[in-house]
Amino acid sequence: MSVRSDFQARIQSGETIVAPGAYDPMSARLVQSLGFNTVYCGGYMTGAHLAVTEPLMTMTEQVEVAARVVRSVNLPVITDAGAGYGDPVHAMHTIRTFEGAGLAGIHIEDQVYPKRASYHAGLEHVIPLDEFLEKMRYALQARTDPDFLIIGRTDAFSAVEGDMNEAIRRGNALKDLGVDVVMPRGVRQREDLDTYRKGVSDIPLLVIAGADDITVQEYADLGYQVIIYASTPTIAAANGLKQVYESLRDTGHIGINAPQVAAMRADVEALISLPEYQQVEAETTEREFQGMGGH
Repeated sequence: MSVRSDFQARIQSGETIVAPGAYDPMSARLVQSLGFNTVYCGGYMTGAHLAVTEPLMTMTEQVEVAARVVRSVNLPVITDAGAGYGDPVHAMHTIRTFEGAGLAGIHIEDQVYPKRASYHAGLEHVIPLDEFLEKMRYALQARTDPDFLIIGRTDAFSAVEGDMNEAIRRGNALKDLGVDVVMPRGVRQREDLDTYRKGVSDIPLLVIAGADDITVQEYADLGYQVIIYASTPTIAAANGLKQVYESLRDTGHIGINAPQVAAMRADVEALISLPEYQQVEAETTEREFQGMGGH
């Protein structure tokens, strides 16, 4: 069974899917090493990783990052495909490109395109429902592997033009159209999560976690099957580097002692398979030096 078909089977079985975010191969390897069985590659984290905001990113930039993540692990990778990067024809190209890159699935949203940076400040705008459904219809038709997951995302709950009722209306329309999973962006509070689940039933729901004090089990109890952590890796990485380099600036020392550095480096080297490569060299190219006492 392929990674993609196994993932689709897990979705169909009702398994709770926890997908920590990763923006490069090493962060994806870390996710895998900790025993998680799904990875998420989001637009926000990719944009931050490239030091631009997501709305300024191209499809090529996003798929290149996602493809590197896919190649680094043997886990299914879900990826943010924005607003499909344009009209229905662009959405078709998006599906074919991401599917061809080996992704397990993508989500496409109903925001206006080109996307606006101000949506991060709560000024989201969504296109009319009929236009979005037309785009998603062609996206579904463009899929060649039936196991490639297509997630319909609506931002109507937090959009300037929307509210909970509109988000529910769009979620049900996406379900009727035939998407595999519905993703209501901006629905975060427990009461709202409960309302949305009751309003959009009989289809797996995806929730963006990490910004609120809600556990995986609580999300599952509220009826959300796929739980992704979208901004977590970038804020955690930036915070960790900030602490080290603030110490360097203020004290002249990174604030981590030599044994800690050695242990951390060993962890990194395990993630990038360095011990495996060294073992191969010991068995091949370095054999003549064995027993000489050198290093």
